[in-house]
Amino acid sequence: MSTFTLQQTPDTELWQLVRKGNLQAFGEIYERYWETLYESAYWRLYDKAAAKDIVQEVFIYCWQKREQIQITESVEAYLRVAVRFKILNHLKSEQAREKYCLLAGRELPEITHSTEESIAGTDLQASYRRELQRLPEKMRQLFIDSRDHGLSIREIAEKHALSEQTVKNQLSAALKKLREGLGNFLLD
Repeated sequence: MSTFTLQQTPDTELWQLVRKGNLQAFGEIYERYWETLYESAYWRLYDKAAAKDIVQEVFIYCWQKREQIQITESVEAYLRVAVRFKILNHLKSEQAREKYCLLAGRELPEITHSTEESIAGTDLQASYRRELQRLPEKMRQLFIDSRDHGLSIREIAEKHALSEQTVKNQLSAALKKLREGLGNFLLD
């Protein structure tokens, strides 16, 4: 397929080509959306390097997982949700949060969602909750203590009378199981 033909191809058809390993189709999707995704990330982070890194990581992830990711409605909405979750994960780290607060000097801007993004976000949350419930009870509790309650490895180990290495191993295993279970969605 020529570049001209790819430029006229709808996103969902391009994505089907990407799933088959077509690098030119992936390049076309990249060219269509990298700038708007970067701007979206930048205006939420006020950090050019972090915004570039996040967008790059999303595209790398999409290429690496192209065979598992099924997009039937909107490639753009999927990419926007993936970038949003990457941004949230970035901000979740305490150092990044402190840096953001110092740079921005205010709360996160209010984010408006398109209908497609809201649906994709709702689907992701439902899938996440379902996969979280599939984890073994102890592993699920350790993961919740880490992600939802913000406890450190040491605090979790003390709370559950486990070694720090055991907690690390359990959290790593939980992330792996969640990634496998979510398949279509980005989780880090």
